[in-house]
Amino acid sequence: MPKKPVGILKRNARIAKSRKPRRVTERAADSSKPDIKRGNPPAPPKPKPVLQEPRQYPFWTCQSEVDRQAAACLSKILASDANKRNGKTIKSLALAPHIKAKKAVYAVTCQTLSYLPVIQQVLSKTTLLSVEQLQPAVAFVITYELLFGQGCRIKGKAEKAIFGLKAELQEYLQDVLTEAGVEHVDELLSANVAKDWPRTARVNLLKISVAEALAWLRSPPLEHQKLATLGNKATVDELLPDVLLFPAGTDLHDHPLVTNGSLILQSKASCLPAHALAAQPGWQVLDACAAPGNKTTHVAALVGGKGSVLAFDRDPKRLDRLKANAAATGATNIVAQQADFLSLDMCSDELREVRGVILDPSCSGSGTCHSRMDHLLPSKGQAGAEQEAARLQSLAAFQTKALRHALTLPKLERLVYSTCSIHDVENELVVKAVLEEAQELGFQLVDPFPSWPRRGLPLLPGHHHLIKVDPEKDNTDGFFVAVFQRSPSQG
Repeated sequence: MPKKPVGILKRNARIAKSRKPRRVTERAADSSKPDIKRGNPPAPPKPKPVLQEPRQYPFWTCQSEVDRQAAACLSKILASDANKRNGKTIKSLALAPHIKAKKAVYAVTCQTLSYLPVIQQVLSKTTLLSVEQLQPAVAFVITYELLFGQGCRIKGKAEKAIFGLKAELQEYLQDVLTEAGVEHVDELLSANVAKDWPRTARVNLLKISVAEALAWLRSPPLEHQKLATLGNKATVDELLPDVLLFPAGTDLHDHPLVTNGSLILQSKASCLPAHALAAQPGWQVLDACAAPGNKTTHVAALVGGKGSVLAFDRDPKRLDRLKANAAATGATNIVAQQADFLSLDMCSDELREVRGVILDPSCSGSGTCHSRMDHLLPSKGQAGAEQEAARLQSLAAFQTKALRHALTLPKLERLVYSTCSIHDVENELVVKAVLEEAQELGFQLVDPFPSWPRRGLPLLPGHHHLIKVDPEKDNTDGFFVAVFQRSPSQG
């Protein structure tokens, strides 16, 4: 037999050497594998993974983030308005912390609401609102962008559905104008146009003086030099020395002095009660219905470190907001407690030393229609007269009871009763209801702002001491302030 060549033998040896020996114990080591010979039953087959269907979103959304967030705000606003609930305001929704492009979202939300009566008439001539996947708020925002806005650069299903009817929608818009007997859509919006007011901000004296605030605004640090133009437009209010005025439409929400708590975004009218109280250094002040806390922190700033403020609110969520505001403004002299003011014992040790009271109870809010942008809501002016009268009477009953209760504090020297209402039933008539009892306790009405031009209605003695703020004439929220001062001999 011929011998194999040496080269082949060497190759076979190398191959044999490179092969790994077979592991004969592998099956035995792994008892999970079936071994019929060893008596192990076969393991059940592993279930095949179930493929998850991609989540299906039933509603179409706006592709633009600004339009999407504006539609979300609009949906909440319209739902609250339809249910006759005083929910969050347009500003609080469109300028909330999670909103990225606040100014743009706020503008689109307000503009859509402004044009909403016309948009609804146009869409009623189509079948778009019957499309199940197209929510009304989304349809309203996209239709606004199509007919009156800047259009939509990115188009999803919602945009395509509406822009696909562009010619028809423009034709229907013209039909609406013709039916109304006007040539331009602006003629239909006069009721939805409100006068612009100056933007106001209160200087938080717990963190910065007015002079320091103005110096920062007019000559900001290098990294904020672009804000100097705005700062040079700031002026100090003639009546309230810690209130700054900025041009109408100024957006201060992201301003460094606002984000660090040195400036508080607050209407001029809302700053009146703390100044009207004229609390003395070292006073203990009680804020009866304190949340959300702008007036509370204002009083805390005016009484300073030597004084203190007891703040009460019965709603735990609102109280949490008050505490957060107090912490943000550095108002460490506020003691916030959850309690129903009417249930408090006015002669208790805790309240015995109270010298001043801010009583700004729940009210109709009728003076804040402009700042709340209520003039844009579909329900504007639709409330039934009887229903509204009943609501006002219920509010007035609570306000009267709270005022009577507060006046019984044993060492009380000065009390400010205020509302953001323009209704006499919540204002002059509440004061009139308790005036005789107040006089028996040694109180009289006094004038906190002698230079203020507008006074209370002549429905009670001393009406000329009452402060009325007219939203149309005073460029701020409608407001009412009454101050009760106890005679020194009665203290």
